[in-house]
Amino acid sequence: MITVMQVCGAKNPGGAESHYLRFCLEMNQRAETRVVVVVRQGSWLAEQFKSTPLTVYELPFKGRWDIYTRLRLKHIALHEKAQVAQCWMSRAASLMPPVEGTLNLGRLGGYYAVKNFKHMDWLVGATEDLARHVRDSGYPAARTAVIPNFVNPPISEDPAVSSRLRSQLQLAGKKVLFTPARLHSVKGLDTALEALALLPEEYVYILAGNGPEESTLRQQIDQLGLHNRVHLVGWTDNISQYCYISDFFLVPSRREAFGSVLLEAWSHRLPLISSDSEGATAITEHEKTALIFQKNKADELSQAVLRLANDTSLSQQLVLAGYEEYQHRYTANSVMSAYISLYRQMLS
Repeated sequence: MITVMQVCGAKNPGGAESHYLRFCLEMNQRAETRVVVVVRQGSWLAEQFKSTPLTVYELPFKGRWDIYTRLRLKHIALHEKAQVAQCWMSRAASLMPPVEGTLNLGRLGGYYAVKNFKHMDWLVGATEDLARHVRDSGYPAARTAVIPNFVNPPISEDPAVSSRLRSQLQLAGKKVLFTPARLHSVKGLDTALEALALLPEEYVYILAGNGPEESTLRQQIDQLGLHNRVHLVGWTDNISQYCYISDFFLVPSRREAFGSVLLEAWSHRLPLISSDSEGATAITEHEKTALIFQKNKADELSQAVLRLANDTSLSQQLVLAGYEEYQHRYTANSVMSAYISLYRQMLS
């Protein structure tokens, strides 16, 4: 059995943090691995792991000069006899020291500065383009791997919950657009609001998430007169409840290195409309698994929505092809198997 430390210093909830959580829970179910979790003290992740059977350590992760966290990471690796320390994002990778008997694996879900991963023995990117970014930064190709993200199968629909939400949000006779995202400028949510203003009144938008741009987005909603057409429902650990009452899944991001959210659209069998972010163009195919529009172009986004609304055959084609792609490449089983193979390769 391989003992793997999964290290993440993030504080707030988001797509990457949600992926880390489901990754650790899934990996811990494998007979080949034992998972030791190390997360930021008082973080959203720390709270989520309290109800799990995993071994969990909480550390400050204050910054690159946090000597205490660095020393504790070394102590935990030695104490737990970790053979691999998988470090998620820059903060964890920059603080994880070299430890005798432990190989460090840096996991990149974004275009981070590779200098922050200098103590990593291997790097793994979620897409080929992220691996290219790593190699172009001078990291050896022989110690660079590509393994995508995954999402779990959707939670089954509860008809009572769907009925309540439709009534609560007054969705009768509406066409519903849905985006789960951190409320940050990089997510392009302002573009989605501009596009909504170009669409007929029966189109409404459910936006699930929280973040620093909430007040700015609320101001834009006021300016565009969209008070009755936009529902900011806050962060949710269950996006399925909103997928079941939606007609279209939007991902308007300006930058998305991979975007597990794209997989959520496919797994929930919703037609996907996405910007041409790096992550979307890496894993989708225009007019086959998604409709792709140029980022920041609200008119293109609105036209994509109308096109799918008026072409049910194309919409169904996107749903079927997207679900097939999800089942073929992005399930937990295939991704876990790839990581276990990588651990074995590192240790061989």
